[in-house]
Amino acid sequence: MTEQRSSADWLVGIDVGGTFTDVVGLNRDTAEIRDGKVLSTPEQEKGVLQALAAIDVDVPGVAEIVHGHTVGINALLSRAGARTGLLATRGHRDLLDIGRMHREFGDRFYDPTWLRPHQERPVVERHNRLGIPERIAYDGTELLALDEDAVREAARALAARGVEAVGVCFLNSYRDRGHERRAAEILAEEIPHAYVQTSDLYPVTKEHERTTTVALDAYVGPAVVGYLRRLTVALAERAFGGTLWIMMTNGGVATVADAGRAPVFQLVSGPVGGVTGSIRLARDAGRGNLLTMDVGGTSTDVAAIVDARTPLTDLWTLETGLTLTMPLVDVESVGSGAGSIIGPNALGRIAVGPASAGSNPGPACYGRGGTEATLTDACLVLGVLQPDLFAGGRITLDVDAARAALARAGERWNLSAEDLAEAAYRVACEDIAAKIRTISVYRGLDVRDFALLPFGSAGPMLADRVARILGVGTVVVPTTPGQFSALGLLQSDLRTTRAQSLMIPLSPDNAAVMEDGFAAMERALTEELTAQGVDIQGLTFDRALFGMYRGQTWDNRLPLRRDRVTAEGVAEIVADFHAFYQESYGFSAAEIPVVVSTLEVTAVIPRPHKVPPSAAEDGESLLGHRDLRIPGAGDTVRVPVHVRERLQPGEVVTGPAIVSEKFATTVVLPGRRARIDDDRLLIIENHG
Repeated sequence: MTEQRSSADWLVGIDVGGTFTDVVGLNRDTAEIRDGKVLSTPEQEKGVLQALAAIDVDVPGVAEIVHGHTVGINALLSRAGARTGLLATRGHRDLLDIGRMHREFGDRFYDPTWLRPHQERPVVERHNRLGIPERIAYDGTELLALDEDAVREAARALAARGVEAVGVCFLNSYRDRGHERRAAEILAEEIPHAYVQTSDLYPVTKEHERTTTVALDAYVGPAVVGYLRRLTVALAERAFGGTLWIMMTNGGVATVADAGRAPVFQLVSGPVGGVTGSIRLARDAGRGNLLTMDVGGTSTDVAAIVDARTPLTDLWTLETGLTLTMPLVDVESVGSGAGSIIGPNALGRIAVGPASAGSNPGPACYGRGGTEATLTDACLVLGVLQPDLFAGGRITLDVDAARAALARAGERWNLSAEDLAEAAYRVACEDIAAKIRTISVYRGLDVRDFALLPFGSAGPMLADRVARILGVGTVVVPTTPGQFSALGLLQSDLRTTRAQSLMIPLSPDNAAVMEDGFAAMERALTEELTAQGVDIQGLTFDRALFGMYRGQTWDNRLPLRRDRVTAEGVAEIVADFHAFYQESYGFSAAEIPVVVSTLEVTAVIPRPHKVPPSAAEDGESLLGHRDLRIPGAGDTVRVPVHVRERLQPGEVVTGPAIVSEKFATTVVLPGRRARIDDDRLLIIENHG
């Protein structure tokens, strides 16, 4: 162990998952890397401290902590958020229920009793959604003054019902937020203890999505802000004098102050860290096109990276009818994770997830009281996971408990433990492959032009079969895949996004209006970051606009290539929009004028922390031979088990084989071979 220095030398990334909390520490003086994994805790600040202890780093020696947490998403999925109220324009309080009349295709598509998730489990109860007389027109003019007495009456009614948080979202308030801001002032007077959020959060068009975003922020705000406060205090009590960064959904980190302003923008901070790390790998390894596959304990998150660029979207659907408008790395999820429970779906067929055993009690094989069969139990019984090598040998898995849980679950289908384990493995891989198709094939991408990048502790043990299902020829397993999202956190730049909707034609006459809007947001961001004590050296701005053809009701995000909007340059922006539309939808309409709906600015400050690959360990890489039931092959064979940390650059492992490392296991299928390249990536390709 390296002796701790008195100065703060450590940069630490901590990613909280549903089952485990991953941690990576980088000593910026010695380049030493330490990684670890601890079980996630309900009080996540305790898990952060346990993660630091797991890599034997003293809190005073930490210069920076970059943190992705799940406080908000846990509160939302379990409906354990604050008791929330919503003030809406009178006559529009049911936007949360009406939505856009979308109905997700699936097992219940033809079920006449189906209700939207928000109707079954409301985030804001209908009696706590109150209409306020007021009205702003589409162009920002006031049609009806705010009824302040009605706001006070609503505030008192909500206070009497024990409401802890209130969202305020009025029609067309993105053009003039005066009514919302005054309502917020009255709420602060009448319910001083309540958390209040308005469209200042992200003042853009799309009334339903903006209302949903504000309501969900209010719902999770008290939990997230409370967590950040507790974490800050806990670290300060241990003499932490460094900087705490919080991972945000836009692919960058933010200060605690900025993160506390927008709790809803942290809902998927952990998965975003994995995509950030993937982009850095794509650039460093010269593999611009990657399909990412982050398999955690409760779910699998997937994304498509094209030309090493961050995949961004402005809309994200958590559940049918709960769609947020926010700057977001385009990540989608499926409820098949390592801790996902094997059981029947609505049609009685074998399903893996979405219910999860979590970290407590966890899969049956953990020996912590869990009795439900999970994907982890299935992989153990198949021989994919080695009971004595799990988590670097720190946890010994109970094969008998896993087999018993699978046998009980298999009785429904008259399957043995081994047969159910194989079926569950195949179902999970098919589910993940199907989700990857939604962000690749269904968007016009040819998966043969991509490599599959699996991470999360469970990603590599499923990846080669998922690649075979998709027709992807190459699998790239990164170093320390179990902590890859935490590594991505360390390599994330500071990114803070602001937006403002305008609804004006994209024409030379409006160039000055757009430039003034961009410039105003850039000045505001500079002032905010400076006030938060951020070193703004290296600060740059990324600009984008949201546009649509006149007559359309749905816009598209277009990054701008120019630093300034000028009358002369508008024609180039229009041409870029037509080209984007042609590429995205297969047609364009150059004869129709383009309308700008929203301007977006992202402040970027690089954090150039490159994590060097660790050197290979000494010793023979071949550990021995063990039994593996290869899913799809129908038989059990003896296969070599190699230690990943001991594989030397250029060394080749021919499948079928297992490559085990401290916090992950990779399966190499028959007809495939894996090699270690100079960056210590494990590259799996066809053999021969």
